[in-house]
Amino acid sequence: MKRFLFLSALLSCWACEHEKIEMLPPYVFFARDIDYCVMDGDSHDPPPYLITGSFSAEGMIETIKMGDLAFGRDSVGDATRFMFSCQVDIKGKSPFDIIFSCTDRYGNKDEKTFHFLASQPVETYTITLGAQNNSNCGFYFSFNDCKTCSLAEFENMKDDEGFCYGYSTSKNIPLLVSPTELAKQTIVAQTGNKVTSFCNIVAVDNVAFSKTMFDAISNDAFIRNLNGTEYGTFAFNQIDVGKTYLAKSSSGRRAIIYVSRIEHGVAGSAEIIIKLQKKPS
Repeated sequence: MKRFLFLSALLSCWACEHEKIEMLPPYVFFARDIDYCVMDGDSHDPPPYLITGSFSAEGMIETIKMGDLAFGRDSVGDATRFMFSCQVDIKGKSPFDIIFSCTDRYGNKDEKTFHFLASQPVETYTITLGAQNNSNCGFYFSFNDCKTCSLAEFENMKDDEGFCYGYSTSKNIPLLVSPTELAKQTIVAQTGNKVTSFCNIVAVDNVAFSKTMFDAISNDAFIRNLNGTEYGTFAFNQIDVGKTYLAKSSSGRRAIIYVSRIEHGVAGSAEIIIKLQKKPS
């Protein structure tokens, strides 16, 4: 019996040694999984943009390419992973792409494109939104017609994107609220229309975000470059005076919102300044 078990073990080891194990294909990865940068068309002297990421190939890296730059074994060595930093001059340039590729020693290849996109102007609105019991101010701001509407008008809408101002009676805090969250927050009986989500913008690149920075925004480059990894959004967000918030609609349209005044209470209101991406034509 012992002899049989020993032979079985030998056969199993032989089978494992001769079984073909497929290697993972090469892979190009951009840091934070972001493959684009929106160039600020209003900046006369933009700094170079740094693209970072990694190349990987279980079958050893043979060549890597970053646009017109190419590197082989003499630069990479016997590596299965290679971190890269690629500085790109964007001053005075129109939209363009840079192709990154990685080939392993078996001829397998992965290729990804990093896009440099043109910014578009933003539209600025200063509005006053009322909470659920305020009959004098609009309750909902529409991204489609860029107007405010009452609670009754909102409840008759069928296909619109935007956000509401709500006051939580249980926690006594003012909120920016997605239409789909209104019932959950016990603000209105229905669930509203399309999803809009929010987050607070505290700092960008380790610099505290200020009203001066907000005022300087004239196109959508800043708004679009706030990536999802660092700025995950939620269906409602507590707000405060002097703070700035990012809003994203279900279709991907974005707005940056500055709160300049708040009157607390379910009959209160909030004065806000909105810089909104123009509606795609």
